[in-house]
Amino acid sequence: MLSMLAFLKKIFQPALPHAALAWQQAGNAPDNAYWLYAAPVHLVLQRDSFNLAGPVPLVLDLEEAEALTRTLNTHFAADGMQFFWHQQQWFLRLAHSPNIETVHPQKAINHDINAFLPTGKGAGAWASFQNELQMLLFEHPVNTAREKKRLPVVNSIWCFGGGQL
Repeated sequence: MLSMLAFLKKIFQPALPHAALAWQQAGNAPDNAYWLYAAPVHLVLQRDSFNLAGPVPLVLDLEEAEALTRTLNTHFAADGMQFFWHQQQWFLRLAHSPNIETVHPQKAINHDINAFLPTGKGAGAWASFQNELQMLLFEHPVNTAREKKRLPVVNSIWCFGGGQL
């Protein structure tokens, strides 16, 4: 249970829009969009759950990042979502807030991810988006090539640090 001080802080001090600030500090215009960090990650199936494996984000070469970004942008364009790759960091631009609260992926490494998944009014819709995204990544040529090289595949995207300026 939250202490009264923690409760008041949560109400009166909303989380900073870290991804939007980083996008702006990189010299880009955040506009009125809602921005999230979008870290490519590798989830490991356990007996009855998934764990988030490190490192987060996965290290990708430029060609891998561009190919995955192209696929994601093509697939989710109609949903008003756009992924960007900028200086080893992925961002996700949304037209509106997804109404979720997220957790930094470092907190979830080597843990069952269920305790760290987004919460809030939009969590159900976000879970549907995540499932669709994971299916899209499942047999992506980038992952096929990474598997042959015995590198961890990008089987999910961990979004966090969202907000609008």
